[in-house]
Amino acid sequence: MIKHVVSWEFAEENKAGNLLRMKELLEELPSLISVIEDYEVGLNIKDSELAMDMVLVSSFADEAALQTYANHAEHKRVVEALHKVTTRAVIVDYKV
Repeated sequence: MIKHVVSWEFAEENKAGNLLRMKELLEELPSLISVIEDYEVGLNIKDSELAMDMVLVSSFADEAALQTYANHAEHKRVVEALHKVTTRAVIVDYKV
């Protein structure tokens, strides 16, 4: 099993609206991409200069399934939207 974790820092302009919109877009993906085994999107609740604004924790059977997800047109559509409203992303992929 592969865990795929991504956290984002959002631009200040329309931050609250963009957070909710991007969370909704991400949460649509499990119904559109069959290789997703587990998928959780969370918004930060801690006020800290070290905190990111949103996190995705997802699971895939193996690296091939993660690559299928990464190359899927719906995933690419959401990533493109995220790039327009975020200033930074951090990604960690690891085997469980």
